[in-house]
Amino acid sequence: MKSYYNAKDVQEITNCSKSLAYEIIRKLRDKFEKEYPDAISIQGKIPIWYFEKNMKIKEC
Repeated sequence: MKSYYNAKDVQEITNCSKSLAYEIIRKLRDKFEKEYPDAISIQGKIPIWYFEKNMKIKEC
């Protein structure tokens, strides 16, 4: 079971370019790291629940 989205996943979900997908991940990771300073983040990936919460895809 997948826990993180990568740039390809974000690109498919948002129907955007690969560079924009990386920018979205970068901005969300920065926000994630500020909200959860003790959490471990992975470069180039974003937790699915956090992406969906911030992109208003699903109610978490």
